[in-house]
Amino acid sequence: MNNSEAVKKLLGLLKGYSKTIAVIIGCLLISTGLSLCIPLLNRQIMDEGFIGENKSLLIELTLILMAIYGINSIIDIIKEKKRVEISAKLQYFLSEQSFAHLMKMKMSYFNSTNYAELLNNINTDIGKMVMISDESIFFVVTQTFNMIGGLIGLFIIDYRMSILVIIFIPIKCIVMKYFAKKQKSIMEDFIRRNQEYAKWFGDTVEGIKEVKLFNIFDKKHNEFLIRQKGIIDKQKQMNMLSQWNIITDSIMVQLLSTVLYIVGGSLVFDLQLSVGSVFAFITYSSYVTGPISAILNIGYLLSGIIPSTKRYYEFMDLQEETESGKHLEPIFGELRLQNVSFSYEVGKPVLRAINLTFPKGSKTALMGRNGSGKTTIINLLTRVYNPVSGYILLNETDISEISLHKYRNMVSVVSQQIYLFNDTIRNNICLYQNVSDEVIRAACNESGLEDFLKEVSLDYVVGQNGAMLSGGQKQKIALVRALVHDKPIIIFDEVTSNTDSYSEYQINNLLHTRLKNKTVIIITHKREILSEVDRIIMLRDGIVVKNENYDELIGNSDE
Repeated sequence: MNNSEAVKKLLGLLKGYSKTIAVIIGCLLISTGLSLCIPLLNRQIMDEGFIGENKSLLIELTLILMAIYGINSIIDIIKEKKRVEISAKLQYFLSEQSFAHLMKMKMSYFNSTNYAELLNNINTDIGKMVMISDESIFFVVTQTFNMIGGLIGLFIIDYRMSILVIIFIPIKCIVMKYFAKKQKSIMEDFIRRNQEYAKWFGDTVEGIKEVKLFNIFDKKHNEFLIRQKGIIDKQKQMNMLSQWNIITDSIMVQLLSTVLYIVGGSLVFDLQLSVGSVFAFITYSSYVTGPISAILNIGYLLSGIIPSTKRYYEFMDLQEETESGKHLEPIFGELRLQNVSFSYEVGKPVLRAINLTFPKGSKTALMGRNGSGKTTIINLLTRVYNPVSGYILLNETDISEISLHKYRNMVSVVSQQIYLFNDTIRNNICLYQNVSDEVIRAACNESGLEDFLKEVSLDYVVGQNGAMLSGGQKQKIALVRALVHDKPIIIFDEVTSNTDSYSEYQINNLLHTRLKNKTVIIITHKREILSEVDRIIMLRDGIVVKNENYDELIGNSDE
């Protein structure tokens, strides 16, 4: 995405607020028009009121001046209310849009994503993009109106002094453009350093256990100091540059005012200009020269907005899981992999033309060493990934043609690395479904979680990712969740790895009771469960090397 496309995207965000923006622009025009009358009124107050000693006119003009300030204040409140409304709606829209997209993205994205960096990027980008409705943007519009009106006011008062101001404009433009360019360069470096820091910070916090166990706090602390120093140095540079910008601008304005006072004074002494006209002229000159900084600094403002806009929409363009299924209601039946191949990287196949059948209601164990392809099969069956070639069929229907939402409603997964939300046990089991406590407790009894519930309750908060629980307790909650949701296909991924022998016995017993009519697929390294299943599939390097029942497996091992 180039800069012009990014600007189009930003302007596109404002299309839905055209009426509100029209009200804001209208307020700005009225406010600017009234403000342009102020120098002329001040001229009359000075010349005809004070110098002309016209008390009644002085009071009248002063009251008019006060009324203008009052009206401007009311207009500013209306304008700001409308602007804040746009800003709030934009922030909500962008946040909701990015969250919805994130939830629908393919799992492959999360395999290499640093969550702290992701959160920092999204929040930073939205914050920057919302600045398109910031007061500073509309301030530039106001200043542009002021500049045009100020020029008209200058020529109304005296064309000769106006030439001095016009000569001053390009000089100030050159100086301010220099500062704007420097600001843009420093800001881009500042954004880059912040992004790198967020990535490092997320990586460090996720590896906090290793930091503690290997006593590398000092090393990490030194890395923190180096990265923070780089960010703070850039922040200091930006602050000092802004201060130099302000000081330079102030000196240049004061220099112009000095020249105008001298030239204006000469014209007053020659009776070619009134005292009030000189003061009004200087006020109008500030209307003309003041906006130059604001208008040039729009580039500095956009230097932060445009990169964030590009990054935000690059994120929004990342591929989502497709919900393109033709069949809304999948029919429970035989699950079959037909010539399925898959690879995470080109040229490195994980599965090679696999052919597997899981009959309806069957119990199947998948075995094999790490990297043999067991977890990949589960990821394909749950449609976390799609096959590179071949088909996965449910009741002879390609699962890619089934609605993703409806298909996943047929499958429960109890994994070794189950995630629990920082919520109650009840809510982690139900996951927003209405389930009675009786049903939950019956499932807890069958899974072996009942003893733990006697110590706590269903309202016990488990902590982030079940931090307040043991590994076995987490797996039992995951098992209860699968039993409660009662889906026809259940996948166990090393579900007994953290459980005691009694709980393992209970889980194995479920295959013949609660799960009797379900299609159950079990990834396991434990031989104790093999006598409880119908088929045992051995995988090696992405190929099926054995597909036998328990008796055949034992008979072959005896041979």
